[in-house]
Amino acid sequence: MKKITFLLSLLVVTAGFSQSLPLDFEDPLDDNFGAFNGATVGVVTDPTDAANQVLELVSNGVDFDGAALNLGTYIDLSDDSNNTMTLRFWAPDATTRTHLLKLEGAGPPEAATELYFDTTVSGWQTITLDFGANLSVDYSILVLFADAGPSNTATGTYYIDDITGTNGADVPVDPIPAEAAPIPNVPDGEVYSIFNDTNGFTTVFPVAYDFGTNFGVPDLDPSAAVNTAYKFNFGVAGWGQGEGGPDDVSAYDNVTFQYWAGPMVVGFDFVLIGNVGGTVTEHVYKIGVNEPVVNETWNLVQIPMSFFTGIGFDDTALFQWKVSPLNNSVDNDGIVYLDNILLTQNVLSVNEVSEFSFKVFPNPTLNNWNVESNSIISAITVYDILGKKVSTSSPNSSTAEISTTNLKTGLYFAKIESDSGSKTVKLIKE
Repeated sequence: MKKITFLLSLLVVTAGFSQSLPLDFEDPLDDNFGAFNGATVGVVTDPTDAANQVLELVSNGVDFDGAALNLGTYIDLSDDSNNTMTLRFWAPDATTRTHLLKLEGAGPPEAATELYFDTTVSGWQTITLDFGANLSVDYSILVLFADAGPSNTATGTYYIDDITGTNGADVPVDPIPAEAAPIPNVPDGEVYSIFNDTNGFTTVFPVAYDFGTNFGVPDLDPSAAVNTAYKFNFGVAGWGQGEGGPDDVSAYDNVTFQYWAGPMVVGFDFVLIGNVGGTVTEHVYKIGVNEPVVNETWNLVQIPMSFFTGIGFDDTALFQWKVSPLNNSVDNDGIVYLDNILLTQNVLSVNEVSEFSFKVFPNPTLNNWNVESNSIISAITVYDILGKKVSTSSPNSSTAEISTTNLKTGLYFAKIESDSGSKTVKLIKE
């Protein structure tokens, strides 16, 4: 099944900043919530006060959709005399709707804590949540569920402001790879891409939803180019994606991905999930068991598809994929980055340095951007920060110019393509 798409790497990164309570959404760092289960989230102007900034959370009605933020400072709920949090919450009408505030990131899932609350008025309502006594841990992840009630009717647009509570110690800084994963060197026609943002593969996993918790999709390329990877904290949870299919991937003989594991990681599970006639089954490859884990460097994993079919996976019925803590135990915790998750017809080769390189200058610019490449540039497509295509060109040359005519001041992304591959670069118009 051929599915042609281009996923611009504008996914929200929810970690790596120093957010702490209170959150009043006047600081740009407060705009780092990541949405899940189909919700959308972002900081906007308060519809009731043009001088105020608030968090806008739009629910699509899926059970337990919402948004999460990784904090740089723990929320301290260890004081049994006062473990309350407050927030202001705006609802569009007086219909009673149930929402949920959950705190995670303290260790095993059973250490998480959560409280439901109702909105019952039209407009702003102050919510006070008392988490009670006997909480001996701090929390680094704040999660807001828009739709959490038994009737599942909390659809629509909500606004949140002034989230308060007690700050604790600084959250330890997560390990970060010194560089992005090497870029795969494999023909487009031989690949089914589950996740890749550097090659522009045309046959892709048709994502319909995700589940679990990831920690953003950070750009790990220190240059102006974009090369992102999924980030996971397996001490909190695993994460995966599903489609509406299932999809026939029997034309592909290998399952490949690259990972970077933090210093204490002992392994993790990579899982293909099939759906045959409504029967869903999981099939697991264990890093740390099926092959040794290697820490603090990018590693290429190549698994014959026959491994999965040999343990019962039907390669005509790919339904979901996921990664989890090793043996599904959050005791096997740690930070892991994952990139270039591909199904391939042949064994994948990875170059430490991509064959396709270029430079864009000046950047930032007041005028046009110049492009110089070591390959013939076949196409340049420019997108704005919202992913809207704003210009296209076909230079068919190793040099090109990207016009800023009719472009407003701001951040843009240019996808630059050649026969040797493609890359996306961040551009700034001053």
